[in-house]
Amino acid sequence: MILVLGVFEIEVDPVRKEIMPLEAGEILGRPFVRGVVGPNEVITAYGFIGKVETAMVTQAFIDKFHPTAIVFTGAAGALSNFLNIGDIVIGDEYFEYDLGRRDGKVELIEGSERLIERVEEHLEGAFVGRIASGDAFVDNQQMREELRRLTRAVAVDMDSAAVAKVCKENDVDFVAIKTIVNRCDKEEFQKNYEKLAGKAASLLVKIIDHHVL
Repeated sequence: MILVLGVFEIEVDPVRKEIMPLEAGEILGRPFVRGVVGPNEVITAYGFIGKVETAMVTQAFIDKFHPTAIVFTGAAGALSNFLNIGDIVIGDEYFEYDLGRRDGKVELIEGSERLIERVEEHLEGAFVGRIASGDAFVDNQQMREELRRLTRAVAVDMDSAAVAKVCKENDVDFVAIKTIVNRCDKEEFQKNYEKLAGKAASLLVKIIDHHVL
């Protein structure tokens, strides 16, 4: 069973539209649909912002449905200068950039090597790299440069590291597939979000409609 998560409905809607539904409901007030896409049993859910809500919702769905894999789709900002608007990033490592540790060590949370390889096989031109997450909307170039230096991540969002951490603790395979909608610029985000937020989910549909994930 695959759990597909997104912050907002638009980020999972392409998957929801393809599901042959078996069940619908709410968990913690977040709507979900469970059904079939191709050879895969799939659940979609959305409705959370920031690491606390993300972790809470992820754990609740793991407890209820026991998925074998979780895919987190949606939008991200580019930290790498090599990324352009519309590019797809597959996360291989995740980092909470706003988590201060007394020992100064950086905790990198690894994604599922199996899932990364499976997704990358079918997403030609996607970038594979580290995603940094924190409870702030990064919308200025000074913070972008600081995060790039601090984390060596290629992209930034508010949620991926939280899902990765919960999956690690529960021994569930995880990968984030994110579409670059801005370069940490508020105006770029407003211009590009609606037209690009569902792109990663649309690409995921093409994979799970024909292949067991």
